[in-house]
Formats: sequence, structure tokens, C-alpha cells
Amino acid sequence: MLPDNEKNQELYQKAVKFFHNMAFKIEKEITFVGTSGKKHHFDLVVKTDSDLEIREILVKIVDWKRAVGVDRLIRFERVLNDLSDKKGMIIANCFSDSAVKFAKRCSLIIYEREHLQIPKD
Repeated sequence: MLPDNEKNQELYQKAVKFFHNMAFKIEKEITFVGTSGKKHHFDLVVKTDSDLEIREILVKIVDWKRAVGVDRLIRFERVLNDLSDKKGMIIANCFSDSAVKFAKRCSLIIYEREHLQIPKD
């Protein structure tokens, strides 16, 4: 779980609205227990009933003034592996170039703030 000063309510609310507009079911502040017995907290769990291969995505929201680095993605990948290879996503303001390359190699989903486009009514 991110300390309150690292969780930006604006980014969190923007992510919730984005998933809502994409017709995902949203659960907030969910904790899973991994095969190691360790608890892992996620800001959101988004689910779809569609025929897509991915039906559930565990989401972490990281609101830092600096870019999220590859070290954070490596830790996130380990958490997902502890949860029997669940699919995960990190939403942040921006990612380092090495983090973007790592995410592509490891099939992690990363979204920057600017990717959370919400259509205007």
C-alpha cells in the first residue's frame, strides 16, 4: 500500500473514471494473499465479462514527481508471480525508458497519466 502522501487522489479518481468508461467492474483497495503467505495490496482490481483473454487486472497507482524506474516494476512482477501469475498494471505519471523496455519484455501493463483519456460527453 502506498503511503497517503504518494497516492494522488486526482490520479486515482482519473483511473477509476477511465475504467468505468471502459465498462470494467471496479473493486477498490483489495488485498490478496500470495502463495508465500505474504499479503499484497492493490489500489484497484478491474474485471470484465467480455471474451477477452484478460478478465482481471490488479492495478497499482504510483504518483511520484519522478519517473517510476525498473526496480519498481521488478518488485511488482515478483508480487504478481507470488499471486500465481495474475495480470497487473501500474499507472503512474511517467516511467523511465528502462522501465518501459522492461515492461514490454515481461508483458507488464503500464499506463502513464496521459494515456487515461476520458471521452468528453
